[in-house]
Amino acid sequence: MPLFAVRPPSLLPRRLALLSLVALFSLAAGCSDKSDKSGDPPKFTDKEKWVIEIARRAVAQNEDWEPRAEYRIKRDNNLWHVTAWRVEHPEAKGNMRYVPWGHREVYLDDAGKVVRYGSKR
Repeated sequence: MPLFAVRPPSLLPRRLALLSLVALFSLAAGCSDKSDKSGDPPKFTDKEKWVIEIARRAVAQNEDWEPRAEYRIKRDNNLWHVTAWRVEHPEAKGNMRYVPWGHREVYLDDAGKVVRYGSKR
């Protein structure tokens, strides 16, 4: 064996560089400003529209920001759960339109009676 044998270049630095690039792009994609909702307006059933209208009236009785609110609805056990989000930045996209403290939670029963109203979940 020769005294100064030349070894082939290692592939480890190239693999680490490639892995670093993949991690960097994944991190950049995960940190981008994207919404958790699509740009399409939600499509509500007639029952959901009725429930949202009752929740809208409850918000209008208690808040001055109801005209610029957006609503999300879901069924929570035997209650309807409507979240009214106060839109502070209408030109923004996704969750950047709202402030964290700018929402109200309205819970209604099947008869349309408001059983709970507030900002706590």
